[in-house]
Amino acid sequence: MIWLLPTIVEIPFGHLENNVLYRSAFDQVEALKLKEVAEDEAADAVTFFLARFDKLKLKLDEIEKKINSENNKGSFLSSLQNLKETVLIHEGLGDYQKLLDRIAPLESMLLDYIDKNRSKNTEIKKALLAELEPILANNDQEEAFEQIKDLKSRWLKTGQADLEMRTELESKFKTGVDGFFEKRNAFNEDKKMLIAARVSEYESIIAEIKSYLDKKDFQQSADRVKELQKQWKEVGHIPEKDFTALNEKYWKVAQDYFNKQKKQRNADRKNKIKDQKEGLKVKSAILEEFKVLVQEAWVAEEKDFEALKAKWKGSGHVSKKSHPEIHEGFIELSREWQEKRFIWSLAQRKNKGFAKKQEKDQLKDLTKTIRDLLYRDETELKSFNENMDKMHINKGSFVDMLQEKLAMQEGKVALKRRFLKECQEKIKQL
Repeated sequence: MIWLLPTIVEIPFGHLENNVLYRSAFDQVEALKLKEVAEDEAADAVTFFLARFDKLKLKLDEIEKKINSENNKGSFLSSLQNLKETVLIHEGLGDYQKLLDRIAPLESMLLDYIDKNRSKNTEIKKALLAELEPILANNDQEEAFEQIKDLKSRWLKTGQADLEMRTELESKFKTGVDGFFEKRNAFNEDKKMLIAARVSEYESIIAEIKSYLDKKDFQQSADRVKELQKQWKEVGHIPEKDFTALNEKYWKVAQDYFNKQKKQRNADRKNKIKDQKEGLKVKSAILEEFKVLVQEAWVAEEKDFEALKAKWKGSGHVSKKSHPEIHEGFIELSREWQEKRFIWSLAQRKNKGFAKKQEKDQLKDLTKTIRDLLYRDETELKSFNENMDKMHINKGSFVDMLQEKLAMQEGKVALKRRFLKECQEKIKQL
């Protein structure tokens, strides 16, 4: 039975209306639609959007703290204004008017601060341009390079000049610096080409060793990997920073190779144990039976599935660590079976006289049911991806949970697409 939400349910800083969650209107900003939700999703959705507001508030707290504590206050104006624009369209639940009331005086203060500093910045940048001239005339490129780096750092830290002078000053500085690097790059081109070739050779060795990890044929590749280890020592010098990064990758992939080689040897020994080998053989055969049963799930009976489960339990032990694909295969097929039976049951409820229809007509009803479910799942997946893109979080258990939910939703979509194709193919054959 599908539970229907009331027409309007008020919640802190928002409301639910016809299964849609809205952010409340404030000032001149209209109410904002956040998400379509089912009954069992409402509480989680509210919690999620309250958390999104808290993250936005925390960002304002951080900006305000920096404005009050750091000397270069003007650099935070853009961040503050971007945050102000974000408040108007932000998808969350909270007191957004209060955020705007905090932003307004901060923005006014920064604009005044910037205006007072730009005249000072103009004079500083003129002086930096005067320093640039003798540097460009220096024939010692390494010395000049260090001086250019220092000058460029001071230029960037200075801040923007007056608007009427800004373009001219920036253009002169860019022209001088770009000219220096063009000259330096031409001088060092041969050296760079040599380094690039050596880097490519290092990367090629890493890639080849890595390729053997996927093939898992460690007995055949062992001698070749030893040859590659010798080649690594003979490639030649490259900058220490580049070599350190490549060397870390090399040792990691080499260690992974030899670790997996050792694990493979141990697995091979275990596979020789009679009971383990027989159990694997029996379970593999049952999986083949199960694949056939799942193919016929539209017309098969639940007792067939229960009989196969009982057979699986009595087929002996196979290590999940050594053969995870066997156990994962059974779980995946069980999921497919249950999903097909659910779709079949749903088609029966939605289509009068379904059980008495010809096979082709039943398949047409199933196709329509699958399309409806697929549309729902694809819509949820699209909404989920959009929300993920807007969150700008890249670590933590919360993200791990979202990634798991995303993978589960993608799996639902892929499975129903496959079911839809299967039904369509059967209809063509009838």
